[in-house]
Amino acid sequence: MGNIKVRYTVETMHDGKAVTRQDVQAGSMAEAAESLGPVKAGLGLEPTSGEWIRVTHYVSGRTNWFRLAGVNSA
Repeated sequence: MGNIKVRYTVETMHDGKAVTRQDVQAGSMAEAAESLGPVKAGLGLEPTSGEWIRVTHYVSGRTNWFRLAGVNSA
């Protein structure tokens, strides 16, 4: 069996507002987030300020948050 890819929505966020949005096919949420570059591990709760990446599974609506590696945020 090959790698299963599913659909995710990947958004760049700034202070709680979506700046960009794209749909990607990926094998995991981390892989989807990495479509924007190297990322730090999932953040747990969604930040309220600064910049981050929000990844949402297209079917279930499950969401996770990441920061781009090398980016300092509030």
